[in-house]
Amino acid sequence: MRLRQIEVFRAVMLTGTVSEAARLLHVSQPVVTRVLQHAEASLGFRLFERVRGRLQPTPEATALYGDVERLYGEIERVRRVSESLRHKGAGRLRVAATPSLANPLLVPAVRRFCARHPETQVQVLTHHTNEIVDALLANQIDVGFAFSPPRHEAITSEPVAAGRMLLAAPRTQPIPAGGRRGTVAMRKLMERPFIGYDDDSSLGLLVRQTLARHALEPHSTLEVQTYSLALALVDAGLGVTLLDQYTALSANPANVALHDVQPMLPFEIQRLRASHRGASSLVDDMQTQFAAAAAELAATLPQRLDAPAVQFDPVTK
Repeated sequence: MRLRQIEVFRAVMLTGTVSEAARLLHVSQPVVTRVLQHAEASLGFRLFERVRGRLQPTPEATALYGDVERLYGEIERVRRVSESLRHKGAGRLRVAATPSLANPLLVPAVRRFCARHPETQVQVLTHHTNEIVDALLANQIDVGFAFSPPRHEAITSEPVAAGRMLLAAPRTQPIPAGGRRGTVAMRKLMERPFIGYDDDSSLGLLVRQTLARHALEPHSTLEVQTYSLALALVDAGLGVTLLDQYTALSANPANVALHDVQPMLPFEIQRLRASHRGASSLVDDMQTQFAAAAAELAATLPQRLDAPAVQFDPVTK
């Protein structure tokens, strides 16, 4: 179907009559009738049957309508962006982050960005790291943020924030002392039910490799694919887990205690962009706002960390 045919077909589906569709499109009724006839001829099946003065969509038309609405939504988005560019000089930005970065960092970064660019159309997505890379290469997004992504020859990356993994434990099940300077030794994970990760992300690999390097196999009956879900299970008292500090800082402090671990597990957050695409001031500003959101949240970390609980031996007489 041609674009004009799609527009007329949609108008008839919305209004139910040729006359109302013509009024909606600001054209004459013969134009609507002629375009519909050409559409049906090119498709090879009828789109409407006349029933008591109205056009009743055929089953084929009903099946087609969902895809037409989705396409029309994209056309409308292009129209809004072009209008914005013509009248206000604004543009469009498509940004994605991994699920763990979406709520704690991408949302405040987008809020900052929109305050500075109120007329810019912003599409916000969550993807896993490999999906961000694919979307950048396919020109489906302009910029992405991910934890320590693997190198790719067609993707440029730049660190925008850093952090470390933290131990999250239910407040009702305090972690005994054992680490130095208020940290918890990794071996303490062996003493509690551990919520593990069934994923191939860089942080998931970091946790598994560190545990394997120290010959530690925590007792794990729960596995998840997202850090936010792991945090929710800790909040429910179902075990302890290792979280990136940004997800950990969204924990309810009344229910979840956060501890540094030894050895430390550092990580970086990278900004990703397709190498073949030119620089963009909108991408640069989104990167700036993302880094600012990360720095603001990281500044709250010291007061959120708990010192491990001290176990006292009973006094015997």
